[in-house]
Amino acid sequence: MNQRYRIAVEDWIEFEDERHQVVGTDGALVRLRSITGHRITIMLSELLADHSFRAHAEPPPGTGSNDVGLDPGGVLATVSPEVRQAALDLEAHLWEATTGFRSGDPMKALAGEPRPQYDPNLPVTERIEAKAAELGRTSRRLWQLLEEWDEKGLFALVDGRKTRIRNPFRNTDPRVIQAIREQSASERMDSSSAVTTRFLRRTQNRLDADYGEGTVLLPKEDTFRRLVKTLLDRRPSDPAYQRQSAANQPDRTFGNVIAHRPGQVVMLDTTPLDVLAWDAATDSTYGVELTVALDVATRSILAWRLTPAGTKAIDIGLLLADVMTPEPMRPAWGDALRYSMLRVPYERLLSLNERLAHAAARPVIYPESLLFDHGKPYQSDVVRRACRSWKIDIQDARKLKPTDKPHIERLFGTIREQFSMHVAGYKGFNVATRGRTVEEQARWSIDEISEFFAEYVVAVYQQHPHSGLHLYGFPDLEVSPNEAYAMALGSAGFVDCPRDPNLYYELLPIADNGGRVINSYGVEINHLVYNADVLYQFRKAKSPYPNELWPIRYDPRNLLHVYFHNPRDKKWYTLRWTHALSDLQPFTDITLREAKRLLLQRGSDASKQASIAQALRELQNRTDAPETWTKGTRKRWTRDRHRAHAQAADALRSTPAVPAPPPPPLPETRKPTITGLHAVPDLLDEDDDLDLDAIQPATVWNPRIHQEN
Repeated sequence: MNQRYRIAVEDWIEFEDERHQVVGTDGALVRLRSITGHRITIMLSELLADHSFRAHAEPPPGTGSNDVGLDPGGVLATVSPEVRQAALDLEAHLWEATTGFRSGDPMKALAGEPRPQYDPNLPVTERIEAKAAELGRTSRRLWQLLEEWDEKGLFALVDGRKTRIRNPFRNTDPRVIQAIREQSASERMDSSSAVTTRFLRRTQNRLDADYGEGTVLLPKEDTFRRLVKTLLDRRPSDPAYQRQSAANQPDRTFGNVIAHRPGQVVMLDTTPLDVLAWDAATDSTYGVELTVALDVATRSILAWRLTPAGTKAIDIGLLLADVMTPEPMRPAWGDALRYSMLRVPYERLLSLNERLAHAAARPVIYPESLLFDHGKPYQSDVVRRACRSWKIDIQDARKLKPTDKPHIERLFGTIREQFSMHVAGYKGFNVATRGRTVEEQARWSIDEISEFFAEYVVAVYQQHPHSGLHLYGFPDLEVSPNEAYAMALGSAGFVDCPRDPNLYYELLPIADNGGRVINSYGVEINHLVYNADVLYQFRKAKSPYPNELWPIRYDPRNLLHVYFHNPRDKKWYTLRWTHALSDLQPFTDITLREAKRLLLQRGSDASKQASIAQALRELQNRTDAPETWTKGTRKRWTRDRHRAHAQAADALRSTPAVPAPPPPPLPETRKPTITGLHAVPDLLDEDDDLDLDAIQPATVWNPRIHQEN
């Protein structure tokens, strides 16, 4: 039966008792190069018919598998038992040829050893000749095996065909390999997933652009697919989020962020919460963002904020205040969730911080350094000023390197598994994991989700054993974040956190980054005029500040009010927008920009307060009229309302600012008499005068109430 051979370039063969490498072939002729450098060309048919021809010979030392750094012992451990036994049998023959005994030890001689032809008294050359005749090999080949055996041990006797490293790219142009890698790198982060044919076309276009059209051609499609699968850890057809995640991984061993005491390193990050919130007023759903502060030493969640999509810098600044403020107990929570259950010297801490008396079991820590990414809210002046005021160091993580803050990235996965998946309205972490009726299942508002999350943190997460926390001296005993905090207080001590009742106002940004002039009609900020009685004594007065301007602070979540600090009584006063009607709901800076954009589209002057008030009125009326509702207006209305509530809650925790007098009530004859739904009136012409006092407030339409009726 004829045996079939496959000979390719770079293969090693045996021919005339010498090893040769195939350096070229054209089908009929084969070009060979021996290990001594001698080159010959022979017909393929003659080579295969020669009795000394052996295919798949072992490469010479320095060119085989061991040359790429393989461990010989590791190779022997991974070969099949048959291959290993064949090497051991060959080694026994070599021992017998050199010593006369198959074990190589005269003290372990077998029956009949030594055999006459391998008597140790005979010359070595005669014994080698006898062994070559016994094995059916030439004496020259046997001497080569002895030399390699002395050099590499048992590994030299293993069949080289079984340990040979297969190079899947040996017949591939290196330029093709380079083009595949470069094209993959260019598509890894930004391109959407697609079939391999698009990747093939783009790779060929890259080769044509680099080396000329038609100079370098890609292999057939099936071969190209195998090359891509071998070269790339993530193929172009893989989901985009998987390719992006793989691209963000560092090309070296992950580092460790080590903290030995509470507050030494606190990580901050914001991520979309995998739960849709439901707004009852508009009967719509919207996305929620979760911002978390995590203490690395104790793995404690120190503070959190849930906001509609679009977290602002003021949210991050106030989150830092939440870190140093005890979490209040809720009426429905049991006594087991009180701060006194943290197993710390509670009574002694009350003398330092009386706020802990009614606090929940969540650590209150003064952060030493913050680690966060390059998100816009984190790079704002509000966060920088807050950290400078509290003497907190700032450390920026590298862009697109989530592994710089692995603890908080893993925390988001834990929150998804333990909390988000169990809340009605869970939408999955990507489109592929999203259900078909998620919006119909959502039933909780963002405030209710915030309360649920607070209970989860205090009752579950802080008391659940953490795999990264261990009891000192007992590495197998895992502890919870609360237990880790109690142990850390014994070694690091308790640091009393600052308590500034004016903290909220001091974190707010200053209008125009420097201040404004107090005019006779009030303070003008972004074409809006704010006024209050407290400004009468400072009108047209020079400011004591270096730039001679008065710093006016504002909360971008609610532009109905701004805040003025009176240097005489050291109190904060609330200034109200002069054109704000009693029924005008709070609005954010985003809504204000949208109103000005509408004015510019109509050709109106965006600097006139009457025009701005009318545009805001129109926006709010559209949210009240179901026949003109759009998804954008519903989300804008929900976002503004939530941010106004959050702003009011933050202001209540600080020293109450002196409020401005409320606007006079509307006359009795001007009050609306229509209780049902009414249409939105036509817009006024540009030349018509707008009487703000004559505008009737729009009736808020509740879809659920009307459906029940």
